[in-house]
Amino acid sequence: MGAKNCGLAAGWKFFKDNFMADTNPSPVPVANAAAWNEDLVFAVLADPVRRKLLATLALKGGQPASGLMSVAGRRLDATLKQLVSMREAGLLVTTPDPQDGRRMLYSLAPAVPVKKTEAGVELDFGFCRLRV
Repeated sequence: MGAKNCGLAAGWKFFKDNFMADTNPSPVPVANAAAWNEDLVFAVLADPVRRKLLATLALKGGQPASGLMSVAGRRLDATLKQLVSMREAGLLVTTPDPQDGRRMLYSLAPAVPVKKTEAGVELDFGFCRLRV
């Protein structure tokens, strides 16, 4: 019984460390093109699932991972993997859900330059644009 409890504790620590909000969720401090690592942004934008997730968050604001599963067309664990990689790249931040404190809301980092245009929404990183 003791070994099983240790496994649960280790599993919870892994989940908390990898999927829960951290104290400094956005490693990108300012919103200008010089602050963005082009390789990270292009790596994120290269994946169509991540582009769909970014577009949804730009249009709808903060969403729980469970609400983004249908957009991603993936299971929850695969959706979380995509969201975590975008958070690590500095494009997303997490905040506790005010309606359900057990969930986290994923939203665009304040440093992500979102512009509303006549055609919709545009994420302009200075060296590339994502039009939604």
